[in-house]
Amino acid sequence: MIIDARRALPGSSFDAEVCVIGSGPAGATVAAELADRGLRVIVLEGGGTGRDRTADDTYRGVAGEGAHDPVEAVRQKRLGGTSAVWGGRCAPLDDVDFSEREWIPDARWPIAHDELRRYYGRAQRHLDAGECEYSAAASGFPDPSPEVTETDALRWDDLWRWSPPTTFAPRMRTLAQTGRIRLFTHATVTRLDRDPVGGAATEAVVVPRRGQEVRVRAREFVLAAGGLESTRILLASDGYGGSGLGAGIGNAHDQVGRHYMTHPVGEVGRLRLTPAGQALGLGYAVTPEGVYARRMLSLAPSVQAEQGLGNLKAAVWFADPKDPSHRDALLSTFALTYWGMGRVRAGFKAAGTHAQYTSTTGISRHLRNVVGDPRRVARFARGWARPRLTGERHLPSFMPLDSSHCRLRFDAEQTPSATNRVTLDRERDALGQCRLRIDYSVSASDRQSIATSLTLIGKELERTGLATVDLSDVERVGDLPMTDGTHQMGLLRMADSPREGVVDARCRVHGTPNVHVASSAVFPSSGAVGPTLALVAMACRTADGIS
Repeated sequence: MIIDARRALPGSSFDAEVCVIGSGPAGATVAAELADRGLRVIVLEGGGTGRDRTADDTYRGVAGEGAHDPVEAVRQKRLGGTSAVWGGRCAPLDDVDFSEREWIPDARWPIAHDELRRYYGRAQRHLDAGECEYSAAASGFPDPSPEVTETDALRWDDLWRWSPPTTFAPRMRTLAQTGRIRLFTHATVTRLDRDPVGGAATEAVVVPRRGQEVRVRAREFVLAAGGLESTRILLASDGYGGSGLGAGIGNAHDQVGRHYMTHPVGEVGRLRLTPAGQALGLGYAVTPEGVYARRMLSLAPSVQAEQGLGNLKAAVWFADPKDPSHRDALLSTFALTYWGMGRVRAGFKAAGTHAQYTSTTGISRHLRNVVGDPRRVARFARGWARPRLTGERHLPSFMPLDSSHCRLRFDAEQTPSATNRVTLDRERDALGQCRLRIDYSVSASDRQSIATSLTLIGKELERTGLATVDLSDVERVGDLPMTDGTHQMGLLRMADSPREGVVDARCRVHGTPNVHVASSAVFPSSGAVGPTLALVAMACRTADGIS
């Protein structure tokens, strides 16, 4: 059953055994897992089946100290959540992310990686990412040629795999239409209310439109509304019927919204792959079961420990499209496309690392490049469009590696810092809620760690004979914007004590154990891979803890 909450009578209430807040990858996973066990589940989605002005307004934030992408541009409030614009990239966290590292304080997980690893296979099925196999050697990638010098410092066997990508809106519709769950749309949760004696959460207060309230009572609540929105709900839940007696659920020690981490990303350097590097397969390849994958480059944990570095994943990337002197029709097409989307602020693809294309210059020269080789552009466009129209798995991203040179693109770990945080601002949104204020920056020490890691990776690529490398521009890492907010981690971190975090080792909010959080916001450390696979694995684990 799908219910538009705006049509509910003001003051009406609904009951369920479990109330899941959010319909993105985490919320949809929890809902499906619980429905499979026969529990009565209500899912509350703040948006509708598509974009709408009110939902978009409630996701606008207030800029604080530092620099961060507009938060309405890096998330989607709609059925299926941000999976509607997800690129599909999957990879597990590393063992090193769970280890004790004295050079990265406040990054300790209260669980071992093995506890999460046993859920990756289930998460993989929810994400439709093929086999849970992240070794290049075991996935059909070529072995290094005899010309490649062995190395213990550089790893290239780890993989990213790509979901088609999966959007969870159709799955939520199916769950609702078959009667396995009740799904409410336009059901923004403004707060959770608690029992004044026992402290357990009793109901979610829903505001479909300003001045209208609907309530959902449940035995268990699962916050799965994304890192930022789940944080807002806990901060706004002052405890007891909106009386203002509390400081937010789980916030007795001012931990809610702190230690905000994302993944600093960027591209640097000039590389030319040798024949041995080309033969290794550093671009996209298709695994035996038909899933796109590619190698990631990283430093061995021993090197990270020796140098005191955070985790970092690199990939060979195409030349900088913004400079038309490359005279490449495809690169110019790419630059013009993202320049146009940035100019009209076309949502998700106008933020993060894509925002750099708003500074593209030489537009007329780019156009001449495109006109100069229309067949190349047409061939690529046909191959790009067909699977997207038919629903087949498709090449995950634009990736020509046949230009005069390539670059290194990196995704880096960010050190948790209590000063990177979100709080409630006095400014109100269209539903009367306080907006989030974002105070966020990437530290100088993290930038130095990134630069050192890239330098070491570049040296190993040279030494092993995989590429000739020029990283003379690596100092640019100190000035790159690094404002990407698409991966939202650390805000509701997992810890054994409420003095150090918001949820316990089972992802239950300290002091309110019938509120569970299914989100990458519980990650105490960020790792260096996209969080989707790990957060869906965590969602499966959370569902297992609800009876």
